[in-house]
Amino acid sequence: MASSTNALPIVSLCLAGLSLGAAAYQSYSHGRNLEVVQRNVLRAEYLRTCRDIIDAYFQIKMRTYAMNEAAINHGRGPEVVDPLVQREVEAAVFKFGALGTFLANFRDDIVRERYTQLSWKLLAIARETYKQPRVDFDKAYGEADTLFGEMNEDCARTARLSFF
Repeated sequence: MASSTNALPIVSLCLAGLSLGAAAYQSYSHGRNLEVVQRNVLRAEYLRTCRDIIDAYFQIKMRTYAMNEAAINHGRGPEVVDPLVQREVEAAVFKFGALGTFLANFRDDIVRERYTQLSWKLLAIARETYKQPRVDFDKAYGEADTLFGEMNEDCARTARLSFF
């Protein structure tokens, strides 16, 4: 009987150790699952912002083309464009800039600089370039399209990265 009395503390300690190990593993597993969920939420938000910035770019492009056509084709000059329409386009550019800032926060300084250049280029088009002849307007958008293509590729590449 003496041997069974000595075994009780050993069995109790083994069970306590196993319980502690199981709790530690469960905590580790929960932490890993939480990290996966957080990465997925961040990735989904990033992808949604990519989609929104692409939509914003093409909305700006469509509206500035309409402003250019109104200013150039009607023969009355830039005063044919309603100032409220121009302000709406500028507001869309600012929204584009805000979305670009969010995306750029995940990237390095070079990418942030490109996003900033694109925002300033779009603002210049919305404020002044739409008044110019179609050739100059298309040239300005050619530069913006190049920057946008780089931004779009960066957006897609970042979304595909496994760490994100």
